[in-house]
Amino acid sequence: MITVIGAANVDITASPLGRYVPCDSNPSRVEIGFGGVGRNIAHNLCLMGEQVRLFTVFGDDSIALTLRDDCRHVGIIIDPILEVAGARSNYFICVNDHNGEMQAGAADMELMTHLTPEMVATHIDSINTSDAVVADCNPNEAVLRYLVEFCTTPLYIDATSAAKAIKIKPLLGIKRTAPLIIKVNQAEAVALSGIKGDVEAMARWFLSQGVTRIYITMGARGVYCSDGKQSVVMPSQAVTVVNATGAGDAFMAGVVHAELSGATIHETCALGIKAAALALQSPAAVPLNIQKLKK
Repeated sequence: MITVIGAANVDITASPLGRYVPCDSNPSRVEIGFGGVGRNIAHNLCLMGEQVRLFTVFGDDSIALTLRDDCRHVGIIIDPILEVAGARSNYFICVNDHNGEMQAGAADMELMTHLTPEMVATHIDSINTSDAVVADCNPNEAVLRYLVEFCTTPLYIDATSAAKAIKIKPLLGIKRTAPLIIKVNQAEAVALSGIKGDVEAMARWFLSQGVTRIYITMGARGVYCSDGKQSVVMPSQAVTVVNATGAGDAFMAGVVHAELSGATIHETCALGIKAAALALQSPAAVPLNIQKLKK
């Protein structure tokens, strides 16, 4: 069992039918689906054959029940069900260009402020029976701190965005008995470390702060991973990008799935890159064909 703690939200994605023109109204295809970093990671892991529980909060607006039912439909276990009276669901709006790359994003995640350390503490014994815990950075810093301090199973943290990644910095250096694995992209790594351009130096900084293993994704340049004993640089797969949203979530799911399967650091990076490549080629944030990566 893997427990994922993070956001589930409504995704609204606009993709232009022609060349994207900034500061203008672009004829586009607009799609509405369900996402959220935590939910996407959980969905990917389910498709890879893992048993996954999502620990999140739901609003009580008209879309919340549909969002919750969709999680169950794809195989995600919702336990416990935490519903906030009078609260709206999370929303993420993404505007892509003609190459599938995000040009603008807007995240309304106010609902996540209702997820508290006290809620997590009530269920920490159950959470600690998991083979791994994965958290995104949509919960507040206090929730993440509680997980770092009291989670006794391997804890994976996805930095989520440069703005949200800063929640991680005060948590580094906290002593823990279980591994702490962090995934960041380069912008998130810079926001945390203050180091620009040198991914090896960035990785050394994270490791010096008590991180067990660090994954730094570099877009088309691939990924850099280090645990202090081994370091791996692996290029991305050359693919035609349809939609970049969700690639990082798929990579994270691939890393967790591979590590729990006993893969080497090289094998783990390779599986993460394959998962991200499938996501990049999919119009949906979670590519259904990712299930072929399950071991």
